[in-house]
Amino acid sequence: MDCLNLHAFTSLLIPLLPVASLPHSPEPAAVAFSRERRHLRAALLAVGLVLLSGVAAGVFTLRLEKREIHTVALEGSPHKDLSIVWQRAAMAEPDILPLYGSSELAKHFGNEPQRFFAGYPTGFAVSPVGRGGCTSLVLAEKIAAAAGDAPHGRKLAVSLSPSWFFHMEAHHRWYVGNFSAAQASVLIFSPRLSLELKRDFARRMLDYPDSVEHAPVLAFALHRLVGRQWADTALYHAVTPLARVQDALGRLGDHFAFAWHILHDHDRPDVSPRPPSPLDWETILTSGRGEVVAQPKDRMKDYAPRFVGNRRFVQVLGESREWDDLELLLRVMHELDLDPLLLSIPVDYPYYESIGITRASLDQYLAHLHALASRYDVTLVDFAAHENDTAFFADHNDHLSARGWLYMDRALDFYYHASAHQRFIAPDGIGAGEIYP
Repeated sequence: MDCLNLHAFTSLLIPLLPVASLPHSPEPAAVAFSRERRHLRAALLAVGLVLLSGVAAGVFTLRLEKREIHTVALEGSPHKDLSIVWQRAAMAEPDILPLYGSSELAKHFGNEPQRFFAGYPTGFAVSPVGRGGCTSLVLAEKIAAAAGDAPHGRKLAVSLSPSWFFHMEAHHRWYVGNFSAAQASVLIFSPRLSLELKRDFARRMLDYPDSVEHAPVLAFALHRLVGRQWADTALYHAVTPLARVQDALGRLGDHFAFAWHILHDHDRPDVSPRPPSPLDWETILTSGRGEVVAQPKDRMKDYAPRFVGNRRFVQVLGESREWDDLELLLRVMHELDLDPLLLSIPVDYPYYESIGITRASLDQYLAHLHALASRYDVTLVDFAAHENDTAFFADHNDHLSARGWLYMDRALDFYYHASAHQRFIAPDGIGAGEIYP
């Protein structure tokens, strides 16, 4: 084969050889550097777009919450009870009065505050938080989380059910079913609460250890708080920054869940706000004006607390751990410098006397409650004048009738319009000499 033919054969064979077998010259450094810069710019651009999208979504979510809170604040739902963002959004609005309580807020017997004040008739509306089984300890955690950045002197109301104190302590399913690890974490790592108060909460929370079994950071902090060694305190403080980052990330998801609810799950009530003006409570209470829902009087009679004799009732009432939990709640509100109103649903004296509990024994509930309220300088309305008014109750489980709710509504109205930290006792009847606050 001559040289010419060999050159032609070689030129045909080379394209068929594997690429790896072909000799190649190294890529110039400038070209490689240029390619790496392009990749880096693309990665930075992608990260920037993600961050920009997140910021835009965050701004949209916050504006949506601000725009719709005066409507959605009136709702009550398990999502709201367990949410921090939803409750904080309501707490941030001065014309919304948060009302914390239990199953009475979820029942519909007529004239519930969130419905009675839905049109902002005197310049405010009521935001209910709570459902069946929410007792003092759970409410303390919710309020600490919701009011963590609330202004000093922020008003809120708490509805107390006497039957909470007629048990040795809250049922396990009551607490665990209403527990929120996110809310509890805000309380335990709050910079506004004292270390001693957090220790007392940690001891009480650990009475329900399964409630934190899926929250390892919170569980670790609780065990460190109950320990008295200097190393326990040091470890608690060491984990605090991590917990706060975790809480902040959790609230991002809470914001988006709240926005999703507003956009997809929220049925806006037909509310027509009117110019605020004082209500004629004398006429309202006399005429029984308002929404009334008829309910059988004995509908839940079989579920009311029962006791084996008056002596056992006195023992349970005196030793109930609910008193300690209520004091924790009062301490939280005191350290956060809130201006709370305690509303005690009256004891249904005729019912309890019918099962053998004496009036003197029942009187101990209010005596103890007034002593605690006085110790923490908290305003208390006990509706004691209605203890024998069977029309005040919807059943024997601390649920108010439509008539009973009207008196509660009036107390909330007078309290909201009272000056800051003013001692306020709702009158039993509005007379000609009464002045609207």
